[in-house]
Amino acid sequence: MDEQITEQETTVEQGASPDALALELEQFDTEHDPDAQAKAQADADAEQADAEAEQAAAEIAPLSALVALMGIEQAIKTFVHPRFEIDDERRQQVARDCAPVLIKYGALLPDWLAQYEAEIVAIKAVGGLTIESIGQVKQLKAEDMARLRAVKADNEEHDAPQEADKEAA
Repeated sequence: MDEQITEQETTVEQGASPDALALELEQFDTEHDPDAQAKAQADADAEQADAEAEQAAAEIAPLSALVALMGIEQAIKTFVHPRFEIDDERRQQVARDCAPVLIKYGALLPDWLAQYEAEIVAIKAVGGLTIESIGQVKQLKAEDMARLRAVKADNEEHDAPQEADKEAA
């Protein structure tokens, strides 16, 4: 301890600025004060947690955008047109472009949901297949009904002249 005091006195005698002395004293306090060390550790831990949260948000944001786009696409398929489709390349581009905004406003998937990315993609695939299948079945039924009407109309046209001949005879 006497060495440190002597060191400080030497610094003062050499004409060190008061700011330099204050900085040196603060550094000494930080190195030797348990409360200061705990505070420094807490600050470092908080900084680490913030960095990890930012990294997690950067990873989750594109997934959040993809989930939203899948929902929009399915809604349009269901209510507007069954063959509507967002191109995969375009979907990825929109997800990348929207990710910073989602991070900025905190509109991210919860961490617990982000763990299920593979399951979400599988649900999207099965849901898309289901909607496409229902649409295709409806289209096939409509085609069958149109053919049936055409056959019925053809039969009525064919039968109409025969009935007219029977009535004339």
